[in-house]
Amino acid sequence: MSRLGIFPKHESTHVDGGTDEIDSALDVRALTNVFQMSYGVSWDESQATGGYTRTGILAGYPVSCSPPAPLIPIQAAMRRCILNDAGEVQYYLDPTDSTLKSDGVTASDLTGGDGQVMVQIRKFYHRYSYAGTTHTHDISLYPLDGFTVHNMFIKNGVEVDYRYMSAYEGVLYDVSESIYANGIYQTAVSCVFANADKSFTIATRSHWASKLAVGDKIVVSGTTNNNGTFTVATLESDTKITVDEAVTDETAASTVIQTEKDWTATTGDKLCSVSGKAPINYGTRANFRAAAKNRGTGWRQQDFDLASGIQLLYLVEYADWNSQSMIGNGLTDWASAWSAWNDSNPINFTGLTNALGNATGNLSNGDGVVGSYMSYRGIENFFGHLWKWVDGININANVPYVSNTDTEFADDTTTNYTALGVTLHNGNGYVVTLEQIARGFLCASVAGGSGSTYVTDYYYQSTVWRVAKLGGAADLALAAGVAAWYLTHAASALHQDRSGRLAF
Repeated sequence: MSRLGIFPKHESTHVDGGTDEIDSALDVRALTNVFQMSYGVSWDESQATGGYTRTGILAGYPVSCSPPAPLIPIQAAMRRCILNDAGEVQYYLDPTDSTLKSDGVTASDLTGGDGQVMVQIRKFYHRYSYAGTTHTHDISLYPLDGFTVHNMFIKNGVEVDYRYMSAYEGVLYDVSESIYANGIYQTAVSCVFANADKSFTIATRSHWASKLAVGDKIVVSGTTNNNGTFTVATLESDTKITVDEAVTDETAASTVIQTEKDWTATTGDKLCSVSGKAPINYGTRANFRAAAKNRGTGWRQQDFDLASGIQLLYLVEYADWNSQSMIGNGLTDWASAWSAWNDSNPINFTGLTNALGNATGNLSNGDGVVGSYMSYRGIENFFGHLWKWVDGININANVPYVSNTDTEFADDTTTNYTALGVTLHNGNGYVVTLEQIARGFLCASVAGGSGSTYVTDYYYQSTVWRVAKLGGAADLALAAGVAAWYLTHAASALHQDRSGRLAF
């Protein structure tokens, strides 16, 4: 603990002062703010670059960087843990290596055996204002004057002390087979079926089979003789697999191959957060909603208020909307390669950021091909790789409606939803200004924006009823980021470049 006993001791790596000197400065600042400990950021949205000022305990600290942990206690408290299906923490993970428990010695189980790998976020309070052209957001661990508990902690009408976001993109647990499945959906393509070795070969997609595993159940359709369910026996190459079942010799020009999935409410498959699997894809938002709720009471896919709260924590921490500049681009640079590689399916397995633990960072997986993965305080691929559905928000004619009650989550309705009182911008583009609301970060205008100015992330919209996805995918380049909203899909939309996230 620090000398005040308020914050954990921070070992600074700054080159402009020794550890003792910096800790003393932090202790003095903590002492003067102990009874009004809030911190935040003001952003003047009229400025194309910059325009950020830190507030509260962070006043005077540089922007466009992460302050020392003692000055951002809410973000510093975010940590990976294992949560059982009753929503109980089984144990915390080592802060710098998620393959270990918090003792730094004992191996953790990230494969689902002990529970789901989640990031714990403790309750905080929020104050928002807008004056002139400036948004100001302040947060606090305590209910100070003018602060209210952030909406992410009013879950199903009850104030909760913690929320949990999946450490990884959503993986599917196949209930009928008792296995964690790898996500795949190969759209219509020419596939050679050979009975001699019970093989499937797709020559035109160089890595279509690379993220399958022995025992995966896959469903084939679009053929004359080989429609059905098969079990992966071997991975012969990135373009060829063998299966346990007999096949009929043929070359089928419009073969569709996908993961076996059962989206049935209550009895169907379950959405998971486990390491070492390709995220599940090709499901509607409602499909992912059902799979998340199948895990049990209190579980859901990520909701609007939870996602907005994480966006807020990022913004206050870095005081810069350019999340790709602050953290790293993430897996977003596949515009010209993804389709031929594997038909815009998951590019790699979950858990590549296990070596980061609770830290924020951008890592290469080391193969020189697949590129980088990002993590924000233990939340892997909050942006990039695959789009992730967001529940609890419906948009009709650019008017957003929100809910944080999972029993009322539904598509194309305002029933039991709250109107945010704004009409979002009706054109696509890089976000320039934001709506003047406390509940979320939604686009008010786009004229003059770019991947390096204003909010720096892209906004997509459409008329009539629409659902939401967040963060960008592997082909979105600089348009991706912590604030990249895609509000243009009908509720029936399906595509292989999107997944979901588990939440509690």
